[in-house]
Amino acid sequence: MVLLCTGLSFRTTEDNLRKAFEQFGKLTLGKKTQNVIHFLDCLRLVNLVMDKVANRPRGFAFLRYETEEESMKATEGMHGKFLDGRVIFVEEAKPMSDIQRAKPRSDQQSSD
Repeated sequence: MVLLCTGLSFRTTEDNLRKAFEQFGKLTLGKKTQNVIHFLDCLRLVNLVMDKVANRPRGFAFLRYETEEESMKATEGMHGKFLDGRVIFVEEAKPMSDIQRAKPRSDQQSSD
């Protein structure tokens, strides 16, 4: 299960995230598939998404554990906790197809 961690400080590093989350289980490399959010980087245990222009974190990251049980422990253990001076939020990452389905398209007109 891929986890989405939001509310991160601009000071947060991938190393800080890894250290905070590895207490709940073994982080593993992500697998790129069409069902996993495209930001997931296969080369890192933790993918802290960066703003390329400002050269700082955008405030969210993706992590993956070996088992669903470890993912659930991490979610319960870190959701609503402080990391680098900010309250962070942890939840299961949704596939892009689910996110796109939930958003109303601006080019569709209502039939009211």
